[in-house]
Amino acid sequence: MRYLVLVAAATLWVVFAVSAVSKLRGRAAYAAFVASTGRLLPPRFRAARPAALLVVVAELVVVATLPVVPVAGLVLGAALLGAFGVAILGAVRRGVTAPCRCFGASARPLGVAAAVRNGLLAVLATGGAAAAAAVPAPLDGAHPAGVAIAAFGALVLAVLTISFDDVADLLTPGSVAVDRT
Repeated sequence: MRYLVLVAAATLWVVFAVSAVSKLRGRAAYAAFVASTGRLLPPRFRAARPAALLVVVAELVVVATLPVVPVAGLVLGAALLGAFGVAILGAVRRGVTAPCRCFGASARPLGVAAAVRNGLLAVLATGGAAAAAAVPAPLDGAHPAGVAIAAFGALVLAVLTISFDDVADLLTPGSVAVDRT
């Protein structure tokens, strides 16, 4: 159980940290994220700037909380991922073709694959939260090799998550090349 907590917390920490940093790395990146957010919001809710700011702040709260209180960070991460998934599915249903800008400069339009990615991460976060509730101090009594394997596994999961669009393109017949500029 303790290693599940470590894998889940470390994976979500890297994913949310990269996501927030990619949006905040410069004025142009943040402006592109705000513009994309505006296109993804439902027509009746057009407050793109506050929504974009709320997303980035929530991601940073998850990053700050995970190392200190893993249960809270994992629960918050699962809730945020669930909300993102619902928003993505709503946008897809409305026919929105805006890019997510989840991890920066991707111009790939949102699709069901992004909702699946968030759903899988939410499942990992929920399982990690349940395990963290049972093992309040996951590093206490953990074997160093187990911690190293958990850290490596988390890094692999995080990289796969961050490059999920590219992986989905490889596995989808008739996929289109993604412009990363």
